[in-house]
Amino acid sequence: MPAPPRPLFASDWLVGAPYDDIEIGVLKSGKESQVHLLARVGEARTSLLAEKRFKPRERRSFRDDWTYRAIWGESPRRESRAMRKGTRFGRRQIHARWIAHEWDALVRLHAAGVTVPPPVERTGDGYRMAFIGDDAQAAPRLADVRLDPATAARVWGELLGEVARMLEADVVHGDLSAFNVLWWRERAVLIDLSQSVDAVTHPAARDLLVRDIERAAAYFRRLGVAIDLPSSLAAVGDSPARFARQVLSS
Repeated sequence: MPAPPRPLFASDWLVGAPYDDIEIGVLKSGKESQVHLLARVGEARTSLLAEKRFKPRERRSFRDDWTYRAIWGESPRRESRAMRKGTRFGRRQIHARWIAHEWDALVRLHAAGVTVPPPVERTGDGYRMAFIGDDAQAAPRLADVRLDPATAARVWGELLGEVARMLEADVVHGDLSAFNVLWWRERAVLIDLSQSVDAVTHPAARDLLVRDIERAAAYFRRLGVAIDLPSSLAAVGDSPARFARQVLSS
């Protein structure tokens, strides 16, 4: 596996106390959440944060989430029963665990050296992380950028390295594509981890990994990058022994 890339931010990028958090506006509104831009204003400088706020499950357009939350670990019996029945209490538990799941994945991957936005803190309905962009201009999605052939080939190799580091941390993204990667300062930054799964315990992990590689490869093939799927899977560390069993239909 290639060496981890340099960190996106300096170790002291985040403003310390005392500070004021000032909301600037909405960066993105999606099927399950909104992302807001905040300025953390300190005595001498300002840090820009992105705050992801999850919509209540009944207000989300993405509702078919069982594949991703199928294995979150054991829950108290009352919680498990309520989640299965879809009671109001159960829906609240699913909502809370969905937020915790994505936050935990972000923290885990950042610690593993994966190129993701640095996590900052949990909030009541989501979490805060570093803003990826310059000034108040958000970085574009990779899908909205047309790389030259040489750059595309480089970035594809780097993206495989990121997926390999994710697997080393026992995480599969679950929804990887050019729409869930930002392009910032000539680098690919992985985002949107709500559908990530544990590579060891989740029964559909390998199927999701294959789908991730196929979907991401589609963008790079359009730019002329020659991609062999089996070779790409081998490059990220795929092996039958790594995964539990395959149950996700293609």
